Amino acid sequence: MIWVAVFAACAGAGAYVAAHTDPFPPSVDPGARPVDGVASTGSPVPEGGSWLVRIGARTYHDLFVGGRCATTWRIDVGLPVTDGRIDGAGVATMHGELRCDEETAQVQAERIDLRAVGALVGGELRFRLEETGRTPVGAQDLAGFTKTIPTLRFSMPAADGATATFDVTVPDGDRGTYGAAGRAVVRSVSG
Repeated sequence: MIWVAVFAACAGAGAYVAAHTDPFPPSVDPGARPVDGVASTGSPVPEGGSWLVRIGARTYHDLFVGGRCATTWRIDVGLPVTDGRIDGAGVATMHGELRCDEETAQVQAERIDLRAVGALVGGELRFRLEETGRTPVGAQDLAGFTKTIPTLRFSMPAADGATATFDVTVPDGDRGTYGAAGRAVVRSVSG
């Protein structure tokens, strides 16, 4: 019951912001790239409404020297759609423990606050995620999730039960690699 209230609040706030915001300012490429493995189940619903996207992700940072740090995340993102625009919010919560090959004294972020922006185009939810904060404040993301967020562009059917998978890698600039792989599932919360 609490999730319904949370996403209803997200839908209201997102509707207001979406009506007063350009989700694709000149510096943003609105051409969302589809995520690998998009498959749809269920029936599309009319354009508009609110959606919940739940994402399970495994992320890692392979260091050139020092091994690997890895963890898993559970991400819930509310996607209110108003006049074809998406402006929603969500949170990524670390699921389980950070696993590193070598000891580290750095503090790992346990929660990443997110914003989702995009559009509903031709029956598809096309959106990207942006980091808006983290807990604890000042913590690091040692397993690479925040480094892969900018590369993710979701394009999923606006259908209850639609799924998409992703598997991305990003160079870390020091001969290492950040990576993220996972699966996203769409749920209608439009009543």
